[in-house]
Amino acid sequence: MSAAPQAPDPGLSARRPFRFACRRSGRCCTVGEGHVYLAPGEDQALAAALGLAVPVFRSRFVRAVVDPRSGQPREALREAEHLPPGNGRCALLEGHNHCSVYTARPEHCRRFPYWDSVLAGGEGFERALETCPGIEPLPTQAAREAAFAELARLYAELEAKIEASGSVCLARGVCCRFEAAGHELFATALEADYAAAVAPTAPPPEAPGRCPYHVRGRCTNREGRPLGCRTYFCDPQTEGAMQALHEEQLARLREIAQRHGFAPNYTRFPEALAARGVGAKAEAGDGG
Repeated sequence: MSAAPQAPDPGLSARRPFRFACRRSGRCCTVGEGHVYLAPGEDQALAAALGLAVPVFRSRFVRAVVDPRSGQPREALREAEHLPPGNGRCALLEGHNHCSVYTARPEHCRRFPYWDSVLAGGEGFERALETCPGIEPLPTQAAREAAFAELARLYAELEAKIEASGSVCLARGVCCRFEAAGHELFATALEADYAAAVAPTAPPPEAPGRCPYHVRGRCTNREGRPLGCRTYFCDPQTEGAMQALHEEQLARLREIAQRHGFAPNYTRFPEALAARGVGAKAEAGDGG
C-alpha cells in the first residue's frame, strides 16, 4: 500500500494564518468558558470507551445547553463538578492533560483549533491563541524575508566570533546524536522557519528525536542550522565562552523574531521541523 503525503495544515489558509502542533498542555480542556458539543451517536462511543452503559454515561457526563450562536438546544459534555461553574475543565480529563476517552473524543474536540470561528480570525482566533500554546501565528511574507536577512547576518557575525574564539569543530557528528550526547536541541520559530526555507526536505530522522538533517554522520543543512548547533562544541576549554556567546546572540535573535511578528516559541528543533513538514514520516493510507 502506498504512503499518503501529510495533508497541509488547515491553519495556513486561515484569515490569520497559523501553524498548529499539539503541545499536550491540556489547556484546551481546562481553560475558559464554552461547550464541547456532542453530535448524534457520540455518547455511545464515549460510553463504550469508558465501559459504561449509555444511560449511565449520559447521567454522569452529558448536559443540555443552549448554543449561544443559534439559540438552539444542544447536548454538551459536563465540566468538572469539584470546581466552580464555568471553570472550563472537562469532566473527562484526568490529571493534568490526559483525556480518558481520547480515541473516542467528540468531533468538536478533534477539530480544535480548526473551528470556523478560529479560522475566520478576529476574537475567535485571539481566544484560541491565548488558550493554546501549540498555535503559532505566521508573519507576512515580507516580514519573513526581512527577518531571514537579519538572521543570516547574525549567523555570519556569529561565525566570525566563533572563529576568533579558537573553538574548533572536528565534524565527528557526535553532538548531533542527541540520545548519545545526552542533550536536546531547542530553537526559536524563526530559526525553524529559516532552516526549513533553506532545506525544505529531509529524510525521516535516523533515530527518535534526532535532527532529520543529520544524515550518516553529517549535517545536510549547515547554512540553516540554528544557534544551538553553531555554539555547541565538545571542547571543554571554550565551553564557558560559547555559552555566554549563545545567550548574547539568543537575545538578539529573539528581538529580531519579535520585531517581525514571529511566535515566541522555543521548542525542540526536530519537532519544530516536523511541524513544518521537514523529516516527518508520511502516514500510511487507510484504503478508505
